[in-house]
Amino acid sequence: MFMPNDVFSWGEKRIRILWVNQQAIFWIDIDDDRALPQLAKKSDFEHLVARYDLKRISDPCINFSMASPKIGSKAEEVQEKAWSAIGAIVKVEPDIYQRRTRGELFNRALSQSGVTKQTVYRWLRRYWQFGMCKNALSARYDLCGGAGKAKKFEDKRNGRPRTYLTAGQGVPVTEQIKSLFRVVIEKSLLNEGKYEFDYAYNQLLIAYGVALPCRGEDLIDVPTERQFGYFYKKEYSSIEITKKREGEINYLKDFRPNLGTSTAEVPGPGYLYQIDATIADVYLVSEQNRENIIGRPTFYFVVDVFSRSIVGMYIGLENPSWVSAMEALSNAMADKVEYCAAYGIEITSDMWPMQGLPENIIGDKGEMLGRHVEVLSKAFHVDIQNTPSYRADWKGVVERYFRTVQTKMKPFVEGYVTKAAIGKKRHGNDYRQDGILTLKEFTQMMIRIVLFYNNDHINKTYDIDTDIPKGLPANPLTLWNWGIEYRTGLLRRPDSQLVRVNLLPHTTATITEYGLKLFGCYYSCKEALDWGWFEGNYRGPKSVTVAYDMYSTNTIFLRPSDSYADFIPANITSRSRAFANITVWELWLARDIKNTTAATSKLKARAGSVNLVSELDKIASEAKNQQPKYTKAEKAQRVKGIADNKRKERQYERGKKTGSSDEARPDDEITVIPIHGAKLTQKSFKLPTRLKDLLKEDGSDE
Repeated sequence: MFMPNDVFSWGEKRIRILWVNQQAIFWIDIDDDRALPQLAKKSDFEHLVARYDLKRISDPCINFSMASPKIGSKAEEVQEKAWSAIGAIVKVEPDIYQRRTRGELFNRALSQSGVTKQTVYRWLRRYWQFGMCKNALSARYDLCGGAGKAKKFEDKRNGRPRTYLTAGQGVPVTEQIKSLFRVVIEKSLLNEGKYEFDYAYNQLLIAYGVALPCRGEDLIDVPTERQFGYFYKKEYSSIEITKKREGEINYLKDFRPNLGTSTAEVPGPGYLYQIDATIADVYLVSEQNRENIIGRPTFYFVVDVFSRSIVGMYIGLENPSWVSAMEALSNAMADKVEYCAAYGIEITSDMWPMQGLPENIIGDKGEMLGRHVEVLSKAFHVDIQNTPSYRADWKGVVERYFRTVQTKMKPFVEGYVTKAAIGKKRHGNDYRQDGILTLKEFTQMMIRIVLFYNNDHINKTYDIDTDIPKGLPANPLTLWNWGIEYRTGLLRRPDSQLVRVNLLPHTTATITEYGLKLFGCYYSCKEALDWGWFEGNYRGPKSVTVAYDMYSTNTIFLRPSDSYADFIPANITSRSRAFANITVWELWLARDIKNTTAATSKLKARAGSVNLVSELDKIASEAKNQQPKYTKAEKAQRVKGIADNKRKERQYERGKKTGSSDEARPDDEITVIPIHGAKLTQKSFKLPTRLKDLLKEDGSDE
């Protein structure tokens, strides 16, 4: 990871590695003019790299170290003098870097060179900071003078004097004139109107204040065409001019340099994958009911740039997003034998052997951003590169496969879109009406095409590298196998479950007495039970990070620590059994329906509560209005006859229920006629009105 002369950024510092072994690293700050070598543990630096606090950068002094002074120059003389003084001691490593052992070596240099201590230190520091080579000791005469600084002319014009015009002295190009130049250039030349230079100069003269109509003698003491043109070429680069005149998008498509090839930039298989998605040009029907049109599927391809092999794919109905990109990357790591078997296609492992994570991935900004990129980079050492806008050519290999694959499928597919995505054919029916394939059948066809291209297709435009045998077929599988054997591609094969869990979406679940609550569902696991998370007296953290699979609500993955390797499956509990065996999208839909119903019910309950208050208040008000007014004496008298009033009111209520308007007489007896002549004793059937009546005791109701 660390090599001598490597340069890293460390916060605001830029440091150079001087010496490395298994335990220690000597380094120096290349921007500090008083810096000396520093010692650090190698493990500490590795930790800084893992945290992205220490990042490798290009050597900012490479131009100095690669440029030799001219023979016989003063710079060469200084270089040779410095090298004769320190050339021998800088090779005594690591003693020269340690303060306690550097003294003796330093004194040796002093005695041999006859220069001052400060000079030797300056030479050593220059040697270490500027590239650890002899050229780093060259005198920096390139920094002398005012190179690149424009000279200022306030009173007289710059350049050669006029040869043919005798009148006038010309105009010096002051800062005010330069500002005028810029305004005219921006309006007349640096736009997509593509005006000519002559037009722009005429606009300059008008802006300068030339009288109109213009005469020849009016153009003597004005900024000349040569001055204006010189400023234009000096201040604005050709690239900048082209971008402004042609537009950024057209520049990227039509004018940017395109000198290399994709293959030339990669050393072997697994070094660089390209991933991209497109909407297929075919309409599908439902597997559950072929009468239902389900639209056009999305498919992702993951392509190895070196071999042109399709190493992973995703076909589904999800829009291009990180979720579907994750599925494609997971497929790139998965066993293709099992993947094909799920669709009824039997293959052997040597027919589709591509399996693992690459060193680099090129994708789109929208999908290759956020936490998942951080995980891929930090945990699995995969460098993510996002293509700039309007630069699909950076993923030219995978883009070309989209066209190739769909063209291969076209003769066998109805519902194929040839022009407009929606609407009618030029002379025929609606494209959408022609679809006959289900998603599974479409996937089967895509797998067959991918197997053909990986195993049998010959890439006629493949640029064979110098060490690749000329008789080797430019076939993806052949190139992959050759590259695995003879090239270093840095393909990695970590545990597929570990990668998948870390690529899943992450969020926070709440710890409750019923379990881990996520999206309204409850989950549990043995570890959480052992930790007492769900106990009533639990006093620990109230939330925890979890990973979830969009395609299943049955299991989530608990992330109890910051380690990417640490995860614990948690299963859905019986409390949430109604939401088992569905996707998270379906769960969200069900939750929305439930919340909508609850909100509607809440409004209805609130309306009922308001109505109840109103009705109760109405009854109370009416009763209050009918209540007579009493004096103090009348109020005292009212409370004395409560028991008797209650007895009368009770008889009144009984009468209403029996249909009698008269109050029932308590002493009335009912005559019972005996059956079969039996003589029965006459018994009283009067209704009891008192408790003592029930107990056959006499007493008062008071």
